[in-house]
Amino acid sequence: MNYPIIFYPKVVMQFCHQYPLPEATSSCATSSQLQETQQFEQPVVLLTPPQPPVVLPVKLLWLIWVFWLYGAIALPLLAISWGWLWWEMLLVVAAYSCLIAAAYSYVFGCRQKLLSRYKQQILEYKQQNILFHQHLSSNKQQEFSNFKVEKEGLQTGLKIAKLELDSRNRALKDLMSLRVSSKGTSQARQGVSEQRFLQYLQQYFEEVVQAAEFKIPSSQRSYSADFTVIHTPSGLGIDVEIDEPYAGKSKKPTHCCDADRDMRRNQLFLEWNWIVVRFTEKQVVQAPLSCCKFLAIAIAFVTGDRSYLKQLETEPDLLSVKPWTTREARAMAKSNYRLTYLSGFGVGSACNRVSKF
Repeated sequence: MNYPIIFYPKVVMQFCHQYPLPEATSSCATSSQLQETQQFEQPVVLLTPPQPPVVLPVKLLWLIWVFWLYGAIALPLLAISWGWLWWEMLLVVAAYSCLIAAAYSYVFGCRQKLLSRYKQQILEYKQQNILFHQHLSSNKQQEFSNFKVEKEGLQTGLKIAKLELDSRNRALKDLMSLRVSSKGTSQARQGVSEQRFLQYLQQYFEEVVQAAEFKIPSSQRSYSADFTVIHTPSGLGIDVEIDEPYAGKSKKPTHCCDADRDMRRNQLFLEWNWIVVRFTEKQVVQAPLSCCKFLAIAIAFVTGDRSYLKQLETEPDLLSVKPWTTREARAMAKSNYRLTYLSGFGVGSACNRVSKF
């Protein structure tokens, strides 16, 4: 099992099985989603109007006749200078006039056809636009009617889910009344990294206690929890532990996966109805917000309360870290491994924290 490590008490798991979260809560249907649906708006799509054709202006058409007039004057003068007979000159002028008239008729006819086609396209566009908007208005009314039904259904589902969740949290709070409370504050020395992580916990969670002391039954000793986080509405409690591979002064291996000391401690907290979450010291130092997100996920998993998670949902998930053996812890102590991530936290005090029972 890699870090972060989480253990749920048996009674909590039985409770979650017996009282599953309401469907609206488990599917993350929140009031923010309802606000998003209230911004419903049917987009209006407009048909593309036809583009006007490229035609010659009327002024340019008159230039054809001006060109004809100059030709009708120049051709007879040329014919006279070349010594043509009068009837030859008349035939040339007549042929020239017919050519100009044919050119004008062709250009004018093409222009009129293009304009006539454009007018027809405009008329069809207007008719289609009217029909389109009538159809769009009908669809929009139908979709808006469906939207209202869906919105009302969502609101009803949220209200029912909230009532079920409130009732479920009351039952969970009754169960958590059996949770063993701390007997005071431990005098164990706390590291600088813990002081900084405490600030993050207090920023996102309501009830956070550092170094809470728990008496061990039939023993003179006690356990000191690094942090306890309480979910006030349900009374759910989380014991948050920060594990380092070795003690700062003695270099003695701690929290090794091949030792059973932490296992006994975890079991006792689980019997006391506390959720146990263990982070590595490096995780807390390098990714405190991701650690807070992990705790928020644990709270949401049991209680359905996503208010804490909502503040941290943009943070990346916490990367897993392989637990260390006693042999690996000795090697890390020899190489001063903790100094690689504690250099900015006041190395002397940060590495001198005392391992807690």
